[in-house]
Amino acid sequence: MSKKILFFFPENPFSNRAGNVTRAKTTLAILKKLGHSIDLVGVKHIYKDMQDTNDFDEKIIDNLFFISPRPPKKKTTIEYWKYKILKAYKKPSSSNQSLTDFTKKEFRDIFNKKKYDVLIINYEFWAGLLDPNSMKNCLKIVDTHDWITLNEFYKNKSLDVGRRFNEEINNLSKFDKIVTISNEEFFVFKSFLGDRVVNIPPSFPKNFIDENREKQYDLIFTGSDNPFNIEGIQWFLKNVLPLLSETIKICIVGRVCKHVPDYRNITKIIFAEDLSSYYTQSRIAICPMIKGTGIKIKVVEALSYKLPVVGTERAVDGFSSKLDNGCLVNNDPEIFKDYIIALLQDRAYYETMRNRAEDYFKNNFSENKTLKLWNDIIN
Repeated sequence: MSKKILFFFPENPFSNRAGNVTRAKTTLAILKKLGHSIDLVGVKHIYKDMQDTNDFDEKIIDNLFFISPRPPKKKTTIEYWKYKILKAYKKPSSSNQSLTDFTKKEFRDIFNKKKYDVLIINYEFWAGLLDPNSMKNCLKIVDTHDWITLNEFYKNKSLDVGRRFNEEINNLSKFDKIVTISNEEFFVFKSFLGDRVVNIPPSFPKNFIDENREKQYDLIFTGSDNPFNIEGIQWFLKNVLPLLSETIKICIVGRVCKHVPDYRNITKIIFAEDLSSYYTQSRIAICPMIKGTGIKIKVVEALSYKLPVVGTERAVDGFSSKLDNGCLVNNDPEIFKDYIIALLQDRAYYETMRNRAEDYFKNNFSENKTLKLWNDIIN
């Protein structure tokens, strides 16, 4: 049965910029395949800050709406002065400065025009958009994407972890269903919130490539310019790259390129509309992440192309199995280098790892499995 879904995601999920937007776009595509009608809501100033366009796939999304933390600067309007007065006496959420009373009103007005059957909010710290009165009869779902308390702790060691985690659990408790994408987060949240928590790993279509084709790159890394990607690629450049031959060709795709110096054997692509051409031209994906929480979307996407992955231990966060998954992981630069060399020089070993990548992807991240899980939640 077709449902009317209101899907909130602050950035443009069609920007192809980072793993989080890729996750949102694939979820939208799954929901459309299930036959639902979908309206999308974004945050106006976040689109602007991220330099996102207003473009969206009309085959997936029916309408795009925007909300803002403050009204237009027109001093003759009641909304403007109401906002100014409330701002003087009421502070916004410490975890989300964009979540003001004006933001909530705009979102509530959008919802009330259609009275949607299903409301999906991405990220726990936007839970304040929920209105207990007008939205009480719809199915309320939060897609967590990450364990936000731990993510914020990595960025700020002085964080009051107890207070923030209590806030996170309280926010999640406002929803009928809580979606996680990582096994670790699933077990943590389920301990506090019970059967409302459902684990839906990220999914991609199968893109298994013909290995007989000639490759342009030996290694590929994809990433936005978030702090974890920057730290990870800089660790690789400092500790692993000097151990590798300059004949090894590397492709780096994404805004993380802004933080990569020029090297003779590294090709930098700041933006790619479609990553498939780069994955199909590469032999191995790398994920040298030092920090970060949750499943790394870049790793799942690489596995969807049957690419072996060489990474640090963080590369397989959230995986149900840390072994036999197509990934070779170690935090020692020498061993990291040895894994790369072994895959490039030993054809039989490389094929074994490719087959493990294919099997693990099909068993854990297939689109059919994700379709069933979302269908069970909504229906």
